[in-house]
Amino acid sequence: MSAEPIEVTGRTCVEFAALLRRRGLAIGPEQTTAFYAALHLLGQVGLRELYWAGRVVLANQREQYPVYTAAFAEFFGPPAEDDHGLPAPPRDRPLVAVDREAGAPGTPTARPGEPEEEADEARVVPSDVRLLKVKSFALMDADERRRAAALIRDLRPELPRRRGRRRRPAPSGPHLHVRGLLRASLRTDGEPMQLPRRRVPFRERPLTLVIDVSGSMGPYALALLRFGHAMLHTGHRVEVFTVGVHLTRITESLRRTSVDAALRRIGREVDDWDGGTLLGTAVRDLVDRFGGHSAVRGAVVVMCSDGLDRDDPETLGSAMRDLARRAHRVVWLNPLKGDPRYRPLQRGMAAALPHVDVFLAGHNLVSFEAMCTALTRRRVA
Repeated sequence: MSAEPIEVTGRTCVEFAALLRRRGLAIGPEQTTAFYAALHLLGQVGLRELYWAGRVVLANQREQYPVYTAAFAEFFGPPAEDDHGLPAPPRDRPLVAVDREAGAPGTPTARPGEPEEEADEARVVPSDVRLLKVKSFALMDADERRRAAALIRDLRPELPRRRGRRRRPAPSGPHLHVRGLLRASLRTDGEPMQLPRRRVPFRERPLTLVIDVSGSMGPYALALLRFGHAMLHTGHRVEVFTVGVHLTRITESLRRTSVDAALRRIGREVDDWDGGTLLGTAVRDLVDRFGGHSAVRGAVVVMCSDGLDRDDPETLGSAMRDLARRAHRVVWLNPLKGDPRYRPLQRGMAAALPHVDVFLAGHNLVSFEAMCTALTRRRVA
């Protein structure tokens, strides 16, 4: 870390983002928020750490680096440079060279039909995943999306459990297993050698993902589909639906071993991908068709949508009310909530919220971790 720590406030981040916009970079509120969140996670930082945190979040294309570096030097002062004239990366946070598209450490490879670049042309990014976790899925490049996908695969939420309906044989329990006792006695001339027991086991509640695939939700929908694929392949009971102008069950397609093959198949099957949203109609369809099924009844339901719905708000509100009555818990992920200035004033979102147990952002890995925590809790502030 640099010798002199720098105190960076939210106002400082906003003013620096404004300077970058004046220099021609397209910096939105979401990136500014991610920059401030990254600095909060890193703790005390010096000029070098500040430089690299900003470059990862605010300038994710090679041609933007010179503009960003000049603006940084103007606003904060020039950080220490290495032998190549670039700000030296922090020594206690190692960097790795990665392929621009494949994301694999080592020598970069060219795209098909393109000449290979020299090894020293590889983009260098901090290996510290804390910066990646606060970056919005919508702002990630191909390499960052691959690294984020690996972190999503490692998420292991502990779903709530419920008591089953039937007693099962068990090593111990409050109930005597009479039939088991009689069968065992036949093998010992009618003399019971032990008293077999039964108990009602606990079962993990099913998880249902309802994912908005309208045009504004693309990057966030793909991230949650990867999460659903990982959950399906770790033994959980999971149902996955997409919603656009109608409801589509994609659970079986997502069972494919390869997540990329599963996503390609889903892309062919879901005919309303990247279109509009009739969220209220789709949720009503979910309740009417699956309300008595484990996909809804007693399940933990995760809705992922920005709430920008063309349906009548009363339709969505009524459907969400019935969904909440049947489900064990309803979690809503809204990427717009990643902006601290966001308020759920859109009529559809306002109609749905009274029937939601947990309301989270869902725009980056940090919010996905918060979702995993929320799956086991009744309420999250």
